[in-house]
Amino acid sequence: MAETYSLAVKGARADGLPTPVKNIKVADSVSGSFGAMQNAMQNGTQFLCKNPDGSQSWYTFDPERSTFTNPVLRKV
Repeated sequence: MAETYSLAVKGARADGLPTPVKNIKVADSVSGSFGAMQNAMQNGTQFLCKNPDGSQSWYTFDPERSTFTNPVLRKV
């Protein structure tokens, strides 16, 4: 299955600086709508993100600190 990445969604690493990292692209399958993001937060769904260097890593949303406009990511 091919993953697609949204160009508009940014994520911040939970263990990093509080400002969003613009180059981490979150998969459309979990960031495309509020319902998809909410479901991923509730279930702790792991998803692929594209890192600034072009590599891919698995992440989850930090449900306590994330909002739809400012997602906070935890690397798995």
